[in-house]
Amino acid sequence: MRGAKPISDSLNTDRLIRIVILAAGYSLTGIVGLSLAIPPGYATAVWPPSGIALAALLLWGPPAWPGIWVGSFLVNAAVALTTAQIEVNLTSIAVAMSIATGSTLQALAAAFALQRWVGVAGLFESGSAALAFTGISAGCCLIASTWGASTLWIAGVLNASTYLDSWATWWLGDLIGVLVFTPVFLTWRQSLQIGRTPWRMAEAFISFALLAITAMLIFATPLPAEGPASPLTFLPLPFLVWIACRFRPSGVVLGILLLSAIAVAATANGAGPFGDEKTNESLLMLQAFIGLTTVMALTLAATVSGHRHNETAFRNLSREMEQLALSDELTGLRNRRGFLVLAEQALRMARRAQVRCALVFIDLDGLKRVNDTRGHAAGDAMITDAAGVLNHVFRESDVVGRVGGDEFAIFALLDEGDGANTITQRLHAAIDRFNEQAAPSGRLAMSIGIEELPRKSEIPLDELLTRADRAMYEKKRNNDRRG
Repeated sequence: MRGAKPISDSLNTDRLIRIVILAAGYSLTGIVGLSLAIPPGYATAVWPPSGIALAALLLWGPPAWPGIWVGSFLVNAAVALTTAQIEVNLTSIAVAMSIATGSTLQALAAAFALQRWVGVAGLFESGSAALAFTGISAGCCLIASTWGASTLWIAGVLNASTYLDSWATWWLGDLIGVLVFTPVFLTWRQSLQIGRTPWRMAEAFISFALLAITAMLIFATPLPAEGPASPLTFLPLPFLVWIACRFRPSGVVLGILLLSAIAVAATANGAGPFGDEKTNESLLMLQAFIGLTTVMALTLAATVSGHRHNETAFRNLSREMEQLALSDELTGLRNRRGFLVLAEQALRMARRAQVRCALVFIDLDGLKRVNDTRGHAAGDAMITDAAGVLNHVFRESDVVGRVGGDEFAIFALLDEGDGANTITQRLHAAIDRFNEQAAPSGRLAMSIGIEELPRKSEIPLDELLTRADRAMYEKKRNNDRRG
């Protein structure tokens, strides 16, 4: 078709758009992260781009990797332009390219490992999956930190005395970036459902507001003149536990993001329990707090979510098993056990409300002959047709069941003026209409017995069913004698 755009061109365009979006997001969040970098400007307390890069590969696939490389290169080139210790030359460009390569390899390795051993669909639906996500992320984050710190050491930017501190801060920054930001992007659809009802929305608002207020009181207050970090540092944790138990992992990742933002911003301004003058130690303590809090809250939320999922699945399975135990597989009607259970309940309600009701027993004539002459498939079709006729005649409030191979039973509520003759007439009229449209080989014939139930009688249902059965066979014998 002239003017139609080839599918390959459309895919290439989509891929290019994703690469551009990823590069822009990586570089912009990286520049923000650099505001918290320790000298010489390469290692930060939290590195959001690492989480964005992994989330992009998990959502868009490995073909999006150039966006990571370009974004990382731009960020590290910006460091060369803004850091006094580094001259903008071929060496600094090579350093930026090398660090970008390490960051890309780290994201690719983490995405491959998670898809291979954990799976993306249920990544935060169980505690074990959340712990596996943490462990794989921690291992893969060694790639960029080791690659980048070694590159800076070879280039002469780092020396032996600063290498270990920069490497540790780099590794923790990447790891926390993955733990905090990757779940945000992977669970954003579920986040939209947190406030699906007004009461749920109010509960969510109050929970996040209390978490934010508590975090600001702890981290935004001036640091005491002397003394260790306040033990009240962990006071926000109960609110995270509440969010983890009440909302899905998507809720707890938003809480972690909120808490981390407040803690990092306050520490960068010298406030809170980690805002002392020892920059490296302060950042390492902040990273340890955010990392442990994130792992604990995310694992708890995933465990609760997994438990709820299993509980729902078990409830659905139990409902399906009960349905199978009470239903006839061929017709979809109630089987004998299901009919007796529901009819007994309906009979008790009818007696309590003083409502007239009747028990109908039906035998499908000629089924054995059809099975013997045309096969059981034709017999099954005949049974199915009979079930369709009964469903058409009787109401949803009536209980219709297949209680034997060719036997059906119905518990029917009677309106004023209804009786055995009325039900019999409706049945015969429905059978006649069906036979007018059916082929001669598929016509139906039924023997019908009806037992009207006394309003105040305490006769058991089994006995009533036996009486209806006898009435049906009595009519069947009378018909045979006339024939």
